[in-house]
Amino acid sequence: MNPDILNTILPCLGGLLFCLGWVWLNKTEDDEVLASHINELQDKKVDTDLMGYKARGYLNADQDNIPNTTVTKILLNAETYDPGDDFDADGADSDYTAPVTGYYLIIGQIQWNATVANKLYRAYIYVNGAGKSMNIVQSAAVEKLTVPISDILHVALGETIDLRGYHNAGAATPDVLGHATGQSTYLIIHLLSI
Repeated sequence: MNPDILNTILPCLGGLLFCLGWVWLNKTEDDEVLASHINELQDKKVDTDLMGYKARGYLNADQDNIPNTTVTKILLNAETYDPGDDFDADGADSDYTAPVTGYYLIIGQIQWNATVANKLYRAYIYVNGAGKSMNIVQSAAVEKLTVPISDILHVALGETIDLRGYHNAGAATPDVLGHATGQSTYLIIHLLSI
């Protein structure tokens, strides 16, 4: 074989072997980095059951004679859905207990009946016994009045969420309307993220 050809090919082969070795080493390092990232993601894996952290409670019969100028818990005594069994609709609690710490979308509505004209009617979202969000509507006439409320709140594991109402009608005559299908007064809670 011609020595000139060998002198030309050998450096090229050496360079090629160097390149192949570099690629092989980097591939091994990349595989290790990739495996590390996969393990990290698995450690931080979100439980697929998070989709079950939600509930909708409602008032299925009227809550009569709400006291004047008193923030009053709405006794939501029925459920549309509650896959995690986190909403207590059986007793005076009428609240949702957060099964995990996270950000919750909370939507509520209070429908008032026997309102007094030109008075204020409120809906509150309470977390662990403290008011976190409020909406105020002024009545224009003596009839039904709906006060909606919504917020996204950070709620810790074990804290409770409930719906409360208030009015300044001058007497305990306004009632909160309930309905057998839950369309009047309700509280919806869905976990958005942890």
